[in-house]
Amino acid sequence: MTNREYPFVLGTAGHIDHGKTAIVRALSGVDCDRLLEEKKRGMTIELGFAPLDLPSGKTISIIDVPGHEKFIRQMVAGAAGIDAVMLVIAADDGVMPQTREHLEILTLLGIQNGIAVINKIDLVDEEMLELAKDEIYSLTAGTFLEGKPLIPVSALTGKGIPDLLSEIEGMVLSAKQRDRNGAFFMPVDRAFHISGFGTVLTGTAMKGSVSEGDDVQIMPAGLASKVRSLQVHGENVGAAYAGQRVAINISGTSLDKVKRGDALTAAESFSATGCLDVHVKVLSSFSEPVEHWQRLRLHVGTTDTIARISLLDRERILPGESAPAQLLPEEEITVSHDAHFILRTYSPLRTIAGGRVLLPAGERPKSKISKASLISFLNKVSESENEKDRFASLLDYKGILKARKAFLLLGTDKSRLESIVSSLEAKGRMATIKTGETTYISSEKISFLKGVLGSELKRFHGEHPERKGIEIEEVSKCLMINDIRFVKELLRIFLRDRWLVLDGDRYRLSDFEPFDEAKFFSEVSKFRELAITAGYAMHSVEEARSALGVSEKEMTRMIAYLKERKDLSIIGEGYLLFLTIEEDLRKKLAGIDGEITLAGVRDITNSSRKYILPLLEYFDSKGVTRRVGDKRLLLKR
Repeated sequence: MTNREYPFVLGTAGHIDHGKTAIVRALSGVDCDRLLEEKKRGMTIELGFAPLDLPSGKTISIIDVPGHEKFIRQMVAGAAGIDAVMLVIAADDGVMPQTREHLEILTLLGIQNGIAVINKIDLVDEEMLELAKDEIYSLTAGTFLEGKPLIPVSALTGKGIPDLLSEIEGMVLSAKQRDRNGAFFMPVDRAFHISGFGTVLTGTAMKGSVSEGDDVQIMPAGLASKVRSLQVHGENVGAAYAGQRVAINISGTSLDKVKRGDALTAAESFSATGCLDVHVKVLSSFSEPVEHWQRLRLHVGTTDTIARISLLDRERILPGESAPAQLLPEEEITVSHDAHFILRTYSPLRTIAGGRVLLPAGERPKSKISKASLISFLNKVSESENEKDRFASLLDYKGILKARKAFLLLGTDKSRLESIVSSLEAKGRMATIKTGETTYISSEKISFLKGVLGSELKRFHGEHPERKGIEIEEVSKCLMINDIRFVKELLRIFLRDRWLVLDGDRYRLSDFEPFDEAKFFSEVSKFRELAITAGYAMHSVEEARSALGVSEKEMTRMIAYLKERKDLSIIGEGYLLFLTIEEDLRKKLAGIDGEITLAGVRDITNSSRKYILPLLEYFDSKGVTRRVGDKRLLLKR
């Protein structure tokens, strides 16, 4: 960029026939009414563009927008890319309906700098001029134009034009420059073909920079293309930057594949979306609320489409109120983070609301919990102008975020994002996991997953003290994260914190005492000996525990182990039946000729009714015997 070319776009606004185009011509010498129909009708229909040379030698861009209510779509498309506005009011007409609507639109679009201009002062006397000034002061009170210069001019005679030019220069030189970092993004406002060159796209560069030879994409279609050449103010340049009007000659894409409303972006830096996370404000001047799921006309950048509005925390937004919401366009679009938008009704055509895009590729909440998280995130990020805070809020909301997704959602560049990440990592607010694709995880999410895994391991150790721990596949299932490589790196973080231990190929809590197999099997042997000694006088669980002198936990562990091996059953009112006793009784029953009675079994086992009855009922349940009256038949020998 040369010293002469300055990245600043000044837009016009105001009612039809108040002389916006005439003032641009008086300032720049360029007639922005380029269409034959515009010449015939004496009104601006499409956007007009002109370079404006300032006294300092710098050249900025002017966008001349239509003033007629039928062409608000074009007006919004032009206003979306401006740095400041020149609101034009004719001295003889004063403030008119489109004057008010244009100012409302500019406010909703986030414009914060500008100048008010009273044109046609040659048609009024001093008294009427003062009345016009008072009316304008009243109009701009409480808006971004309050306290800004009000310049009387006559585009016809040239009176006041030098003063206006001087005020414009002062405003330009004191204005904050647009950020040239981040991925290139330009809403397309014109597309045409030049013989011998091919497709040319024009627009205002909103973010980043673009150079000859750069790979670009036409969104939302995702068509790959390459920059052949660039022009700013009609001159060939090697690069263009945010805040400049630029014409870009691209290769690889024919004219029929691109149109106004598309976006030209850095390759693989933005995505098409059918859901925008936004913050919406309804105009105080609108007489009705905006309803949940209302169908509205959405203007964002140079895009004009139909969208539903999904309100997240209420059923309606009253005039003058604002709220988090989602916009669901009926066709996919591509917008940049922080883009401002306008919402209009159908009939009558009326601007009713606007706001800011907080996430350009949102996701519909699937539960009340996810909706509450989304609302909290949108409320937090709507108040933040700091890129680092926005990223931190986004990561806290998502929990786990791939680097590529972060680029798409924030529209930032790799180096800046890496700087933000380093800063947040140093403060312990996040961690980076590299598994081929870089992924970010918030400290809050790490703590949550730590809690989930910790609880699972505590449960597991309690139920399976004989096992060292769980394998990584079980960890993956527990955390509901399918990417094993990601889980492995996450476990490295947990291991560094020393609450987790890797024992061979299994993970366990650091305070878990590994199972003493020798002691356990010694107790099991004692348990068996106790049962064999007791014979048919089976112990209850509590009797056996007391006799062995073990804890309830140890007793439960031994019973579970023996039951799993089919060595032990619990019968009747809690008696412990070992397999050796069961098999012995089977043999004894097989030796009985004829009918089996309780008394007979009691005699051959030298036991009592207390134990024999639950034994026979157990055999009945297993189909070994069948009770017939007070006798039994042996079914299995």
